[in-house]
Amino acid sequence: MKKIIAFIVVIALLVIAFFYVYSRTGDVFTSSNADLIILSEHGKKEIKIKDRQNVKDMLDILNQGKQVKLTKSVSPDYDGTVKYHEDRFDSFSMWLESGNYMLYKYKNTYYKLTRHDTKLVQSIIKEESQS
Repeated sequence: MKKIIAFIVVIALLVIAFFYVYSRTGDVFTSSNADLIILSEHGKKEIKIKDRQNVKDMLDILNQGKQVKLTKSVSPDYDGTVKYHEDRFDSFSMWLESGNYMLYKYKNTYYKLTRHDTKLVQSIIKEESQS
């Protein structure tokens, strides 16, 4: 009887561990039904990323960010909002660090982008701010 209970406990722990790891590997933002990204710089104008391909590309890049454990005490460089088809909005904050990488915070979790991904995000922001 003890072996059966131990077996059931071990299987339950494995299932819980699997679903925990699976939930951590999912995308942060759903890019398939996003319409618009609005980035607000403090004291400057809003940048609206309207082009569907740029919205998808930017969200795909943000989804590649690696989760990091830190907290930021300074105000963000950008406050962002993602608008979806069904009138749903997600908010996030972005910081451009001196090491040429970008951090963003979504639902109290920080994510770090690589230098290459940071340059891609900056090029999308620059392209959309000029149009």
